[in-house]
Amino acid sequence: MTPDVNVQIINFPVPGSELVVPNEDGSFTIMINARLSYEDQMKAYAHAMRHITEDDFQKENVQEIEAHAHEMVKAAKSSRKIPAKQFEAQLRRLQKERRQLQQALQKREREIRFLQEIGVTNDNFFDAAERRWFYGE
Repeated sequence: MTPDVNVQIINFPVPGSELVVPNEDGSFTIMINARLSYEDQMKAYAHAMRHITEDDFQKENVQEIEAHAHEMVKAAKSSRKIPAKQFEAQLRRLQKERRQLQQALQKREREIRFLQEIGVTNDNFFDAAERRWFYGE
């Protein structure tokens, strides 16, 4: 039996698609980001409902929960088997994309640290940041 579910469409202050909150009465509240397209909102709702129906709130390992939820989505999308070579090629492509994303993230983290350092030590933040960026320390 599926518990009662209340769905709210709200503007999230940070990036994200959905949030599921178990309520004291045994029901659940699903909050979905209003900034998503209708199709993405429906995907977010389906994802949240899987967490509820799979009783994920009683489990402890978040990584396993998410991996399981996303594998269910992938399994539903692709019921056909692929050759090992094609699978390996996809895996290599995904690993390359992951490395690129990690490098981009590291670059953004360096930029943030740079801006934080400037902001803490100088009164005229923008002039100092520009000068340091172009001419070094």
